[in-house]
Amino acid sequence: MAMSHRERVQKALNHEETDRVPIDFSGGPATQIHPTAYSNLLEYLGFPEENLPVGHRGEGQVVAPSEKMLQYFDIDVRGFYTSEPDSSIGKKLDGYRYTDEWGAVWDKSDVLHPYINVLGPLQHISEPVVADVDSIPWPVPDDPGRIRGLRDKMLAVREQSDYAIVLNLPNSTFALTQRVRGFVETLQDLLLYKAFAEALQERITDVICGIAELSLNEVGDLIDGVSFADDMGVQNQSYMSESLYKDMVKPHHRRFIDTLHKHTDAKVITHSDGSIRELIPDFIDVGINCINPVQVSATGMEPEALNRDFGMDLAFWGGIDTQHVLPFGGPKEVIAAVHGRRKDLGKSGGYVQASVHNIQPEVPPENIVAMFDTALGRN
Repeated sequence: MAMSHRERVQKALNHEETDRVPIDFSGGPATQIHPTAYSNLLEYLGFPEENLPVGHRGEGQVVAPSEKMLQYFDIDVRGFYTSEPDSSIGKKLDGYRYTDEWGAVWDKSDVLHPYINVLGPLQHISEPVVADVDSIPWPVPDDPGRIRGLRDKMLAVREQSDYAIVLNLPNSTFALTQRVRGFVETLQDLLLYKAFAEALQERITDVICGIAELSLNEVGDLIDGVSFADDMGVQNQSYMSESLYKDMVKPHHRRFIDTLHKHTDAKVITHSDGSIRELIPDFIDVGINCINPVQVSATGMEPEALNRDFGMDLAFWGGIDTQHVLPFGGPKEVIAAVHGRRKDLGKSGGYVQASVHNIQPEVPPENIVAMFDTALGRN
């Protein structure tokens, strides 16, 4: 008997068998699609062009597909986000440049490319001390603008459909520390200025725990998953050793994730790109229930081994390669990848299918169709 969309996702996150692998397309900021690829997909399917807003502030140059497209591919998930706070200090600077509520400056080269975080408000300090943490204004966690209208939007989905709902919160501690302090500077601080690094992460965790409490007190009873992003790896290794992670970052992740579990029964999903295998036992230990995007092309991220070693404790969300298969393979390669992920990551349940990251402009529309149609048994 066919399952509802919500039941299908819930069972997958609980490591139970499902009637088919549940599918995500735009349920989170890393499973969306570039406007060029989306326009090509619309044309390929014979759909009229759509004028969708482009998300660009940190999430990449992407669009979330229309409800018509989501229904066409029978997508199981609907994603929601907190809104800009009323107290945001964000402002537009010259050209494409702007500042966000954390005081970080973003810029991009032209309209077709994503924004890049080019300067953090504490990045200029060469020898930071703990007192520097208080030298900048901080976001207001309980700003009502963050959740205005959120419950009504979720209730409309919950009352009119059977989709699984994921709440996507802002980035977590380490990513936001990089935003405020700078990427290189953050890594240096963990080794050279530990007291400052600890104080900065503590303050940032205070803010994001406050945002989480505000959001989950509003909608925690309506959601099936709560997601956040905190990249911890590059193509061939994690950002840091496991011992440094345990010492300097893990306690802040634990406090944040404890806050999530305290305010909702929904599963906790984390987005972390790259080669993160050595950190996965710690992710499980701090209470993460599911990882996205499962970058299968990264070192140590072989899907069969991941499921063998961690599948009893961790669900997987993603897995369809966006570096090689989707952009440069053909439909046959995409079909093989979908069957492969169902066999390895989806063995005994525990898998939600999605692209490893946002679908980029060079991905042919026939490959996108092959990815979803194969999951649905249409080919």
